[in-house]
Amino acid sequence: MLVISAILSILIRIQGFHSVSLFFMLALIYLLYKNRDNYRFLLICILVFTFFYLNPFYFQPSPSIPTTNFINGSIASIPKYDGNKVSFEFTASNHKVQINYFAKTNKEKRELEEYLLVGMTCFFEGEYYQPQEARNYYSFNYKEYLKQKNIHFIYTPFSLSAVNCVEGRQSPYRLLQRYRQNGINYIMQHFPDGSKGLMVALIFGERGEIEHELLRSYQSLGVIHLLAVSGLHVGLISASLYFLLIRVGFTKERTIDLLMILLPIYMVISGAAPSVIRATAMSMIVLLSIKGKIKICPLDGISFICIGLLIINPYLLLHLGFQLSFLTSYSLIISANTIFPMYSNRIIQLLVVTSIAQLISFPIIVYHFYEISLWSIPLNLIYIPFITFFALPFSFISFFSHLLLGPISEFIIAFYHYLVTNAHKGLMYLMNVPYSTITLGKPPLYVVVFYYVTIGFNLCTVEKMKSLNHLIKSCSIFIMILLFHWHLPYLSNEGEITMIDVGQGDSIYIELPRRKAVYIIDTGGNVELRFRPEWQQREKIFDVGQDVLVPFLKAKGVRKIDKLILSHGHFDHIGGAEALMGEVPVRNLLYSAPPETEFEKNLLQGFDEIGTNITIVKKGDYWKRGIYEFFILSANRVTTNINDRSIVLFTRIGGKNWLFTGDLEAEGESRMVADFPDINVDILKVGHHGSNTSTTDALLKVTNPKYALISVGQNNRYGHPNQEVINRLEERNVKILRTDQLGAIRYRFKGEKGFFDTKVTK
Repeated sequence: MLVISAILSILIRIQGFHSVSLFFMLALIYLLYKNRDNYRFLLICILVFTFFYLNPFYFQPSPSIPTTNFINGSIASIPKYDGNKVSFEFTASNHKVQINYFAKTNKEKRELEEYLLVGMTCFFEGEYYQPQEARNYYSFNYKEYLKQKNIHFIYTPFSLSAVNCVEGRQSPYRLLQRYRQNGINYIMQHFPDGSKGLMVALIFGERGEIEHELLRSYQSLGVIHLLAVSGLHVGLISASLYFLLIRVGFTKERTIDLLMILLPIYMVISGAAPSVIRATAMSMIVLLSIKGKIKICPLDGISFICIGLLIINPYLLLHLGFQLSFLTSYSLIISANTIFPMYSNRIIQLLVVTSIAQLISFPIIVYHFYEISLWSIPLNLIYIPFITFFALPFSFISFFSHLLLGPISEFIIAFYHYLVTNAHKGLMYLMNVPYSTITLGKPPLYVVVFYYVTIGFNLCTVEKMKSLNHLIKSCSIFIMILLFHWHLPYLSNEGEITMIDVGQGDSIYIELPRRKAVYIIDTGGNVELRFRPEWQQREKIFDVGQDVLVPFLKAKGVRKIDKLILSHGHFDHIGGAEALMGEVPVRNLLYSAPPETEFEKNLLQGFDEIGTNITIVKKGDYWKRGIYEFFILSANRVTTNINDRSIVLFTRIGGKNWLFTGDLEAEGESRMVADFPDINVDILKVGHHGSNTSTTDALLKVTNPKYALISVGQNNRYGHPNQEVINRLEERNVKILRTDQLGAIRYRFKGEKGFFDTKVTK
């Protein structure tokens, strides 16, 4: 009840009142009613709620950006290197910032890697910046992520060298962080690729050293939790140390005392993530109960740990690791005395534990990642024992044997490397198996609540197990919620057109009501990072298709694209299309001309091989879906100007006439206007990102738009949109909506009425 009071208070304070808040409020009211005679306990619950709601210390408004260019403080986290980017958290006198620095030469980067250490005292001159807000619906919000860590600004030094930083007096915490940094560096320098990333994750709790594609396979297959230092890891390490110390002659009391000292040290060295803190604190509570010969209820122990962490940082409640760690722990503790004793077979017990953990985490996983893996439970049955009883102990054995024995340990390391790399090959293979995941889309919060109500009902039914019929009935309710979630897009009579913010490129999402059809016009594409020198290349090259378009579609629950309309062959319009292959099936692909470049040929061939119907369209083609008609007004396949080959699409949706022009330029516009002199447009997708070669007076005079949508990158090097284009639009009182200013731009409609909203507000 105390935990529920705290959670309810924090949710209302941070996010306002919504479905999840209502769920916790009803749960609290029910529990208070059942304990209505215990006035002391009722008073404590009220005090806990009041404390978390009224205490202003944890909910200070965002400070204003500092005016000074100088900052003095200490490095608060292990510096991370990604290409030429160096980043770390930095604690100044009265605030905390995220420092991002970009090395100017390869030599400078190597020097930084050698001397820049956590805990150093530094003085910098540079500039403060506001963190980037999420610019697309359902995308990662970097600003909120930093805010949860009490960081409100990014700071970029003008220079970063040995002159800026000196060794300061180290606190025990900073000293342990230094040991952690040295340990990670030691593994990365001395152990083979393919297995060293897993070793770093299991020993030091740092997943950033695992190759991106491999990390993605752990996540998509539902076994990412195995890379986190959790209760199973801490319990295994504690038990191993306990029996080892007893064997070498320590008394039981001295062993417990030593473990009480070592566990907090290991907590810091392994990263001090919420799951590590919870597991360490629970282990220490168990040790204290053994030493003091007192019985402590595990449920009470984990509840006090939860409240303690929320007192330190209430924003932990929004942390995915915190949610999964505590929810899973609560469910397993509650099930320990009722469900587990029903099964004596160890394999069945493991299956039950895995199933309960997967079931409890399912709504949160779907809410954050929009899909589930069909391989999740069988893979957990295989990989939990593999990670726990082989990979984890052998990581420590390999690390310490190399540290102490040097070359003698090579056989152990080779054996470890062989098994780990083959286990990873299995994950990578399964990730590429078709239909291995089910995309459900991001559920509304009320659906998440329904999921947890039915899951709780299912677990209670299993606990009582009156009959098989009761279990089937309880499971059927969960399946009904699952089917309701699956069919949600098909139940809504609302449609939308969204101009996705893909930077300097185009991508437009069209969804008809009740999901009668999904169309995408262009996919964006980013090429800048691909041509950087090797030492500047990032671990993961940003791909607008993989990092923006695919997550957007999966969050929407899109399981197929009816038409992918690639307006013309420039990379900023088609570069992201590759990411759709193997992720979201495409039924039909419309293209403006036979492919010429190698990239175009490979792209269309790739779609053809997976069964996509490819059509080279021409002016005058059209199609109809229900009451909605789509007309191709231009698709010139013979012009040498690739921009003028753009597919131009006209349609009427949501009571508005829309014209999507791709990168059509003046000549193409003139030809189209001559062919269709009576065209009237409410909303114009401005051609070529607002370049002065497009959106001529002749086009505007004929179309007479009310709104102009411009897809353009922030601070792009082309100077788009051109001021002359802006002037031409403003002279005609056209309302301009730009992605560089507003992020994604969405038009939502029902019938003939609709409205615009934007992801970023000015």
